Amino acid sequence: MAGGRRVESPIHVFCRHSVLASLAAALAAAHVAAFQSTAKPQTQQAAPPVAQDGAISGFVVDGSTGAAVSDAIVAVALRSPTPLPPGYQSRQVTDAKGRFAFLNLPNEGSFQITVIKFGYLDGGYGRDTAPNDQLRPIAIANGSWVGNLRVPIWRPGVISGTVRDEGGEPQVGVLVRALARIRVAGRDELAAGPLAMTDDFGRYRLSGLLPGRYIIQVPSPQMSMPSGTRFGAVTGNAPEGAIDVDDTARLAIGSYPLPPPRLSGRVMAYGVAFHPAAQGPAQAATIDLQYGDNRQGVDVSLMPVPAFRLSGVVEGPAEALVNLTLRLLPAGMENLGLGAEAATALVGADGAFTFINVPAGSYTLDAPVTFNEFSVSSGATIGGGTVGSRGGATLPSPPPRMGASRSTQETMAAPGVGLSMSDFRGVFGAKVPNYTARLPVTVGSDIAGMAVKLRPGVSLRGRISVEVDPAKPLQKPPTFFAFMDPAGGEPGLGQPGARGSIAADTDFEIPGLMAGEYFFRVQPNSGFQVKSILWRGRDYTLTPFDAAANDDLSGVQVVVTNAIPALTGTARGADGTVPEQGIVVVFPADSERWVGTGLWSPRLASTAVQNNGTYRLEMPAGDYLIAAIARTHTRTWRDPAFLRRLERQATRVTLGWGQTVTRDLTLSEIK
Repeated sequence: MAGGRRVESPIHVFCRHSVLASLAAALAAAHVAAFQSTAKPQTQQAAPPVAQDGAISGFVVDGSTGAAVSDAIVAVALRSPTPLPPGYQSRQVTDAKGRFAFLNLPNEGSFQITVIKFGYLDGGYGRDTAPNDQLRPIAIANGSWVGNLRVPIWRPGVISGTVRDEGGEPQVGVLVRALARIRVAGRDELAAGPLAMTDDFGRYRLSGLLPGRYIIQVPSPQMSMPSGTRFGAVTGNAPEGAIDVDDTARLAIGSYPLPPPRLSGRVMAYGVAFHPAAQGPAQAATIDLQYGDNRQGVDVSLMPVPAFRLSGVVEGPAEALVNLTLRLLPAGMENLGLGAEAATALVGADGAFTFINVPAGSYTLDAPVTFNEFSVSSGATIGGGTVGSRGGATLPSPPPRMGASRSTQETMAAPGVGLSMSDFRGVFGAKVPNYTARLPVTVGSDIAGMAVKLRPGVSLRGRISVEVDPAKPLQKPPTFFAFMDPAGGEPGLGQPGARGSIAADTDFEIPGLMAGEYFFRVQPNSGFQVKSILWRGRDYTLTPFDAAANDDLSGVQVVVTNAIPALTGTARGADGTVPEQGIVVVFPADSERWVGTGLWSPRLASTAVQNNGTYRLEMPAGDYLIAAIARTHTRTWRDPAFLRRLERQATRVTLGWGQTVTRDLTLSEIK
């Protein structure tokens, strides 16, 4: 410093005013038209002078090939509330070598770089292994130049093929969808993926796919209803019509394969079909897809099988029978929502129901209010537009007007995997009696006289108290978004309408819990953590509530606090350099806490290593293990098998409420 002013080295000055200026000038000259078309007009406002000596430069590459990507739109933004200077050109287009440069940035701040280009999944700096990785902030201090940033973007995968019947005839206008095989809490699950519809030649094309292990399904639910049933208001995903099977039942017609003709007088049906000609997910061929893969010839053959009829009566309050739809879910598809059914049946006002055209097999009969499923189609974008919108195709809803889907938040147990909700009783937001049922059914012949007894949902009632950190006084009494997290990670139980906004120091009720075990959670990143939970003299802070064994969960006492412990430090590679693709993970020291942790456990957390090598995590108090690992493990590190390998290299740390603990880490190599 000289005379209170920062003095730059000759090399710094040369780089700034020669290299960067030349690069920026070349970019501006080559793409001025593109800049003008993509830049948003900004209102000029009077503002005090701000020193603007900072700079960020780098290049955009194809994440799979490493080749430079030209004509990609790169944007820079300040992560803090402070905006960029008025009139600053925050977007530019890469040149033929994929280069970009942002000059004259504010001297201090934390920035982020994002990139979009048609045909690619949206990317950004820090998204080194996947387009939904966390963006890495870029710190500028004292007008520094952060250069040579490598920003990858990724082409999505494509799967295509043809759907034919048993005679080799193409199936026109039927739905095809991808199901992803995923790993959640150490076990295998299926997650719903994008949809497509076959064309006039029976061909389909599923695009915008992220890397993963997929199976291809042609849904074929046989949607039955009592004779004379009228459809509700027509919606985008309503069935197209219905045919009368006999004097007692009708069959809805939608974008599913029509039933095949009778064979020797016997009723036949197309069951749930998978590539190449499988009748269940266990027998389906798995397609391992990587970025940019284009898998063709993934055909599905429909095979007719003998079908049967199931009928009976649902027992429950009259109001719980209104718009009640029963589902028959094949083995291996019990945790999937709309489109997974072999058959559905709309229950009559008298409780009577009939399933039509049910193939032989083992099923779970489900009577839900709403149902959640894992989904891999949430959050990914391509060229600035949403991917996973199911390609313009939607699953027809069971009659009369149900089955609308919506995406919810991403689960913490499986990064990149979210939950989608299907409504089986009416319109979202409408209050309906919370009665459900679930039981096993084996079909090998016609079944009559079945009895399905509805069970009322369980309510959890109690009071939340707040302990305030004296260093963080509250401006007003807080309100919490609270929900019940299924301990076993079952998607069907996850946030099943059992959630709500709760004010501090007031009684609360979370209704509608289905049979199962749940943890009580408050919204992540709310500035509060659950400190303790007591019920009937027992500590339930780390123990789930059992809504199957208890029909009265009243008197729960919850204490939350904003005195949240923090873990900070640095992470370095073995050579002392900052690991550009590193993350820091924290998990309980007690290995029994690695399983049965739910979908949103606050005690299993990770964060990206910043570009200056620092990290910060906020966790509940407790004993933990902490380690720095490569970002390639982002989707798998929560698996108990991985944690068993990692614990030998991890560092033990104990956190107390309101305490900040610093640990410097060296990147662990896990094979």
